[in-house]
Amino acid sequence: MLVKRLVDHAQRQGTSKPFHRERELHWQLEIGTAGRPPLLTRVTDPAATRPGRGVVRQVPAVVRTGNLDANLGADDVQYVLGWADEKTKPERAASCHAAFVDLVTRWAADPAAQDDTLAQAVATFYQQDGPHRVAEPEGWRSKQGVLLVVDGVPATEAPSVVPFWSTEVARRKARGGATGLCLSCGTVAPLANTVPGTVPKKLVPGAANDAALVSVNKRVFGYQLTKGLTHTPLCMVCADSMTTGLVAVLSSDHTSSYARQDSKLAWWYSGPPETDWMAQLERPDPSAVSRLLTSPHEGKAVANGGKDLTRFHALTVSGNNARIMVRDWVEMPLPELERNIRSWFEDIEIVRSPGDDRPLGLWTLVLATGRWQPQLKAYAEMGSKSSRRSERLHRQLVATALRNASPPPELRHQLLARITNDGRVDAYRAALLRLSLVRQYGKDHVMPGLDETNTDPAYVCGRFVAVLGAIQNAALGDVNRTFIDRYFGGAMFSPRVAYAVGVRDVQPWLRKLRIDATKRAAFIALDQKLVELHDLLKGGEQLPVRFTTEQQCSFGIGYYHQRAKDKHEAVQAIARKKSKESADLTAADTGPDLA
Repeated sequence: MLVKRLVDHAQRQGTSKPFHRERELHWQLEIGTAGRPPLLTRVTDPAATRPGRGVVRQVPAVVRTGNLDANLGADDVQYVLGWADEKTKPERAASCHAAFVDLVTRWAADPAAQDDTLAQAVATFYQQDGPHRVAEPEGWRSKQGVLLVVDGVPATEAPSVVPFWSTEVARRKARGGATGLCLSCGTVAPLANTVPGTVPKKLVPGAANDAALVSVNKRVFGYQLTKGLTHTPLCMVCADSMTTGLVAVLSSDHTSSYARQDSKLAWWYSGPPETDWMAQLERPDPSAVSRLLTSPHEGKAVANGGKDLTRFHALTVSGNNARIMVRDWVEMPLPELERNIRSWFEDIEIVRSPGDDRPLGLWTLVLATGRWQPQLKAYAEMGSKSSRRSERLHRQLVATALRNASPPPELRHQLLARITNDGRVDAYRAALLRLSLVRQYGKDHVMPGLDETNTDPAYVCGRFVAVLGAIQNAALGDVNRTFIDRYFGGAMFSPRVAYAVGVRDVQPWLRKLRIDATKRAAFIALDQKLVELHDLLKGGEQLPVRFTTEQQCSFGIGYYHQRAKDKHEAVQAIARKKSKESADLTAADTGPDLA
């Protein structure tokens, strides 16, 4: 199914010539037909960020499977001119050049090229031993690309290139003239023995060379110890279109890959969607997400009333040397994608601290699983070697969202380890904790905001620890090492110790608040909250010796909910105080004039 979808995508694009690929060319060999000597000049891309980068052009090209097959109209220096640098054996360069001359000769002799002036001019150049008349410029290398040009026109643009090159590739790649049923198009046609093209390594994370989606070049790799595409029957056109389609999706704007993650995500649609929900998953727009979440309550779906027949496709790949590994493949109708994305945003919904309104996109969620840097007040960058993120995390979260599935267990363990080590739970980490529990126990198990009816000991314990931290901060202000710094990590695993220490240490903090007249209101509110939570835990009797991983998640969410609630109340108190002061000033200004 994947092969068929890639072929369909390539044919819908309709921009690539058969058996053509983009290639970086560093040189241009001008062949004059008016008696001018041939001239080899360097060509560079003025927009390139890397100095000396050549120009990228689409030229005839197929994979060389260990032989000296030449490409038409543009190839390496060793093929076009037969030159060998210090890293190339002269005899190999001579063989490559002979193969290129043979290809040009057969091209000019082909019936399709009889009236093609470009093909005839290139053939004449080699018949007259033209390469010996080319002056060697400085800096050339045997494996750099050269484009043949006749009177300013690239030889690759000759009208006879496509028909001759298609026949030539079929001769090289066809399975010994065998015909059969193509698994993609379903027609009986000559079958390919190997895939005629590759995907540039820059498009595939982990690829050391240009890579192929299907490659069976050793018997040990093939089903029933068979080489080639014997058990993956593809006609020549579909074999080429498969690679063309894959290159198109991996080089489009609909891709996502992060530094130090092992794969790249690409997605496309069979038709234009009203909203690209996959893009919203990566970097959400608040208005679009709000519209998505409210659409079921309005009695309609976003995607054309749920009748949209457009299909969504998502492919996740990584590389291993010259092979492409398919990490994941998803195909579904657009309404199903919409439902799953809606469920994702519902399940990661979490109350936010005042002033924190950044969207919960995949990028920020993946970032939050890394190491927190308190000095910089930021998470370690994606590319940081010390970030300690799982290299599979991005593709795992994508699969969780697209399939409406439970996240992998390793996400929970990774997240809890980072929370324990960093002593930090923010909206992004709390959202992932809630996702983990909601997908396991249901949406009503954990609310987005503070749930005072939740009597789960782990959740209440998290709230209790947050209140202890708030009391210490209100009483003592900034201290070098707070109660949270010392006991937060331990409380997530062995809550009884932290609970006992907290009950002991909180008394002098409360006493300090009680005797300070300016903090009497804070004392009353915090003391009442602490007593309520203490009663729910029955003096600590409800706490186990150790929390399970699910209880650790509940602890972290309870801790975050309580802190977020306290911050909102603090902001509201400041706003009320300012409002009262403003009202008093207004009343004083408008009072009776007693003069």
